[in-house]
Amino acid sequence: MASDHRAIFERVADVINRQAWDEFGTVFTDDFVEEYPQSGEVIRGLENALAVRRNYPGGLGGVDTSSARLPGNGSHWAVTSMFTVVRLEGSGDTATVIFKARYPDGATWWLTAVYELRGDKIARSTMLFAPAFDPPDWREPYREPLERNRDA
Repeated sequence: MASDHRAIFERVADVINRQAWDEFGTVFTDDFVEEYPQSGEVIRGLENALAVRRNYPGGLGGVDTSSARLPGNGSHWAVTSMFTVVRLEGSGDTATVIFKARYPDGATWWLTAVYELRGDKIARSTMLFAPAFDPPDWREPYREPLERNRDA
């Protein structure tokens, strides 16, 4: 049976938006593992992952799924809020989500999450973070702007 990655993401967004932390286990497995390769961290277990979200400096901003749209074959969609999902693609139990976050200091960062499901819950996620930056001048003759992704 194919996984409905959009439905799973909407459940995650709902828990975050309502800060319904007692429902965190309905979207993540008890043995959930979250890896941050750039900082060399591994967050193991549902309670630790929940604590990271509860203690996010300044509070964890929400995800607005009310403006979600499904172009093409329905595997790509976008939402707006602190987190803007640019692309979600998945098949079976694995998916990749590319999104941007606007942090409280005004900085825009790109985030990529590769996650794995066990049943209808997220069991593992690897998150990669990168700041937005201006393109170098030397590439000017070879490029065109990617307008839809410049502003968060």
